[in-house]
Parts: sequence; C-alpha cells; structure tokens
Amino acid sequence: MANLTANYVLDKYWEIIKEEINVKDISTLQWAWNIKKIFKPIGSQISAKFGKDTGNVIKFGKMGNIKEWENWSMIVFDDDGNEWILSNEDYEIAYEWLDWKDIAADGDLIAKLDLEITPELEKEWVAREISRFLNQMRKDADFNIDARVAMYYETNNEYLKDVISLFTEFLSNEALLSSVNPWKLDGDIQAVFNLDEMTATFTLIS
Repeated sequence: MANLTANYVLDKYWEIIKEEINVKDISTLQWAWNIKKIFKPIGSQISAKFGKDTGNVIKFGKMGNIKEWENWSMIVFDDDGNEWILSNEDYEIAYEWLDWKDIAADGDLIAKLDLEITPELEKEWVAREISRFLNQMRKDADFNIDARVAMYYETNNEYLKDVISLFTEFLSNEALLSSVNPWKLDGDIQAVFNLDEMTATFTLIS
C-alpha cells in the first residue's frame, strides 16, 4: 500500500514536485531492486501493545514475515497464521546496500539526486540569472506588473548571445518581454549584467 501511495503522489504531482525542488526531471531508480529493505519493530513501542507476543513480533518481523497494510501500517505474521498489526509509529525502515551519497530515504521512499551539471543545465542556470536580473530592472523602472516590455541587449560574449538565443521564449515568459532585440542605445532603463566575468548591457522599453 505504501508503494502505491508514493507512486500515486509522484504521478499526480510530478510537475509541482519538480518546480518545488528545482529539478529538471524525475525518473524511477533503475537499480532500486538491489536495495534490501529491513523492517525494525520498536520494542518499547510494541511491548505494551502485544505483551508476551512481543518477542514473536520482533522475531518474525526480522525474518521478513511482513506485509504492508493501509495507512502505512504493517502486518507481521508467523507460520501458524497469527497476525499482529503495527502502526507506522511501531516500526522503522532501514536499508542495506544503499550508497548514501546524494541519496535520501524516508520510510518506503528512496530518492537520489543527480548533481551532474551538464552544459545544457549550465545554460539554463545562466538564463534564469538573466531572468532575475531583468525582473529586477522591471521593478527598478516601476513598470506595471503585467506590462510587456521590449528588451534590447548588447554583448561581445558569444556564450551569452547563445544563451539569449536559446532561451528567448523562456525569458519572454519569465520577464514579460514583448520582443528580444539587438542593441538599442536609449530606453526607460539600462543596466549591465555581470556573471563570471561575462557581461551584457540590457535595455528595457515600455
């Protein structure tokens, strides 16, 4: 049941999750089957609940005689058909063979972050920095919040030119630009963008 719940949440809220944690994509871990999940009953929690059966609950739980139940509860069973229901407060989940670098595990859910910065991701990051810069220019110029403005730029940096060309649509949507154009001398506001020794001059015109 827990797996179904996690998969349902991921499927339904895919785009929201990506936006909130600022990741490019979400996919299933292909090597997750190599990870062994270990069920650990909490003795202090279950002793009052199960009394003399506590030993059997721990014994058969560690043996793997468990099945997931509704509301994150677990059923521990023996070979004679006896069953004990544990709430999610009565047990912990641990994992064997799990490399913890860039990995987080919470209950039945395992997540790994791929932190490799590809050239594409780097350009997208630069485009987001430009977008933030343009929106600050809009604020400084006191443009109406929903007004679209023309953007002009000038730079000798080929990398920045490439980023602006590739992400014209993104910048237009994020900074409410009516157009993106080569250099124009005057305008409502003009500012110099600096990033890692790359510079560009932006002009916005209402």
